[in-house]
Amino acid sequence: MTWKKLILIGDSNTQFAHGRSGWVNSISDLFQRRCDVINRGFSGYNTDQIRLILPKIFSEFKTETVCGVIIMLGSNDSTDQQAQIQHVNLEKFSDNISFIIDYIINWGVPKNKIILVSPAKIFDEKWQQVKGPNAFHFDHLVKNYAQEVIKIAKNKSVMSVDFRQAMEDYGSEYHHLLHDGLHLSKEGGDLLFKCLLPIIEKNILGDLQINFPDWKNFSLNQQEIV
Repeated sequence: MTWKKLILIGDSNTQFAHGRSGWVNSISDLFQRRCDVINRGFSGYNTDQIRLILPKIFSEFKTETVCGVIIMLGSNDSTDQQAQIQHVNLEKFSDNISFIIDYIINWGVPKNKIILVSPAKIFDEKWQQVKGPNAFHFDHLVKNYAQEVIKIAKNKSVMSVDFRQAMEDYGSEYHHLLHDGLHLSKEGGDLLFKCLLPIIEKNILGDLQINFPDWKNFSLNQQEIV
């Protein structure tokens, strides 16, 4: 028996999401006994670097076992140009995201099971307090990248979550969604999970069965479980 896989691709807001923000934990809980949730978040990575390792990420899986892919990138690409290793200009970022989506589609994942998430807002004041002169992430810079993500999702006919807009809709208190100005807090992780949930339930979860029968259906001397 091979369990289905839901693959999450992103940067630190994905890698660290078993911790403070907890949104990957919420997804894992939702999919318990239905599929394995695979966290492939890479702190600090931009789309140039994800593009390079994408074939390696998918090399361990078989197409028929992957039930969905969630992609959340752009926070590091959108850094100020002083962040030389992380910064990717908007045109190249657009090309990279398009490449990533095309690669996953051509690999065999249906479009309605690919979810592209726009990068989160940034609370500049707090992040500058944390990083000082090395604070190269700014909210006014990431905005254009978030808009580009949603545009690409529409052009490629894949699913999308405008997480930045959801944070905008949160109002002036949106900084509570970020524990250090850049990375999601528990409240931010809960909001992201809430935004993802309708698409996940409709397009991915509904196609999956619970693996193995409920224990209450076993006989006293059960000899085999299928």
